[in-house]
Amino acid sequence: MQVCEKRGIVFRASHSAQGELYVDAHGLRNSQALITHAHADHAKATASNKYYMTPETALLVKPNPMAQFCEVAFGKKFSMGDFSCTFHKSGHILGSAQVEVVNGSQAVLTSDFKLQKSILFEGAQILPSETLIIETTFGTPEYSFPSRDAVYEDMIRWMHSRLAKKKFIVLGGYSTGKAQELTKIVNEFLGETPLVHRRIFEQNNAYENAGVKLGNYIELDHNLNEANILILPPHMINDHVLLAIEHQIGKKVEPAIATGWRHHSKYKTFPLSDHADFNGLVEYVKQSSPKMVFTTHGFEREFASYVSRRMGICAKPLSEAGQTLLSQFG
Repeated sequence: MQVCEKRGIVFRASHSAQGELYVDAHGLRNSQALITHAHADHAKATASNKYYMTPETALLVKPNPMAQFCEVAFGKKFSMGDFSCTFHKSGHILGSAQVEVVNGSQAVLTSDFKLQKSILFEGAQILPSETLIIETTFGTPEYSFPSRDAVYEDMIRWMHSRLAKKKFIVLGGYSTGKAQELTKIVNEFLGETPLVHRRIFEQNNAYENAGVKLGNYIELDHNLNEANILILPPHMINDHVLLAIEHQIGKKVEPAIATGWRHHSKYKTFPLSDHADFNGLVEYVKQSSPKMVFTTHGFEREFASYVSRRMGICAKPLSEAGQTLLSQFG
């Protein structure tokens, strides 16, 4: 079996005419592919193709009317050509999956994952692997996140103090994943019903339809006076928007962004990430016990170097590995 990074992650069977398996791919025509989760950089469904994903991911992805979706539950083996595949929970967002792939040898592709339990989901299941393809968004030691509970406590304390002073809070979180966690936090810990942007409202409804209860929320529609907290996608939060809100409601506005990136924003930030931090990445590699590791995304070169030097496991960034025969790697 070979693996490479080309328009997504591609597995190639060593001795098969049906030998290509695409994961989170783009630019395909008349092909089949896996989608690990609903974020736009991974879910790129287009016409004429057939896509395999979890039922929960299908709820969040807006399909091209001509694309075919095949829903496969977590833990159920299915075949694509000569590959045997299984989805396992990754703890990232609703429906997000790791993929176990078998074709002679066995490999695990984590895609985006986190190990910490959140108010919505358990952390990722760590899978034993011969070859591990691991996402390394936060793959350097400077990214060490506090416990989820500690972050929740800081957020609640900060919001309580602002609400006590009659201020209006604007929270920033990605429309799919982070915003649903913020909706749950505001409901469960503050007893507040937030206003949410239209796209967040749609994705909140998808979570609810999948059985993930978030609490109450109201779609933003010229109704800023109906709540004390507004949840927006981060890219919509800027000084002009905040000033406009202040003028409309006659209250001081306090913004905060939920993000794992340091210095990501000039506004207040909380280190609430849906990705594993550096220590989580190291822990996954330790418990997975792979013979070889490929890194993808973010700090892939830095983390591959760490795994090789400090953990004694042969590792390379997938973007630099080329079409590598797994059984001959290293």
